[in-house]
Amino acid sequence: MKKHLKHFLWFTPILLFGLYWLGIYLSLKNPMEEIVYSENGGLMRYVMFKPYTETIGNDDIWKENEDFQTYPYSKGIVDANEELSVMMFRRTPNWTYMYDLQLEKGVTLGFIFKYNSSKKLFFQKEVYLSKEDTTYEGQQLLEQLATYGKDRTWLKNQSKKVAEQYILGTWFKNGSSRYSLKKLGDMKIEYNKLIEGQ
Repeated sequence: MKKHLKHFLWFTPILLFGLYWLGIYLSLKNPMEEIVYSENGGLMRYVMFKPYTETIGNDDIWKENEDFQTYPYSKGIVDANEELSVMMFRRTPNWTYMYDLQLEKGVTLGFIFKYNSSKKLFFQKEVYLSKEDTTYEGQQLLEQLATYGKDRTWLKNQSKKVAEQYILGTWFKNGSSRYSLKKLGDMKIEYNKLIEGQ
């Protein structure tokens, strides 16, 4: 009897740890929740995931007294004429991703993606082109792109590349293989109305 009790007492912490891990694992219902937990979660995050900043090739440390921080993706992930960064917030999972593509000197195409945790929606909030201190959106943006031989289809492909390859794809490759583009959990991706031709 004492032997069984000894084994039970020895096994209990392992069982509790396993149940705690399983509870956290099951509570993360989509890749964005995993991403946020990997950076903002408790000590268990180090057991479950790499820190998100590490997966995007950034070694900067998020200081405890900072409520938000912006981290750029490494050039090993994005091309030389591109910049992608994430603005993280400590007390909310609603992070912002900012992307810039330099079409030529002084001409930049920009996207802003955000995550809305209450709607479980990763969406493209803004699409714009900056040229000579002027910002173009909507139909004017498409007209400007045409001068560079690019159209709405190219814009859609570029948007998908940023969202699906750079942002989510980097996490699937370097952070967690639990989710994928075909298996996003309870999350949806939504592109800007301009991209969809609306």
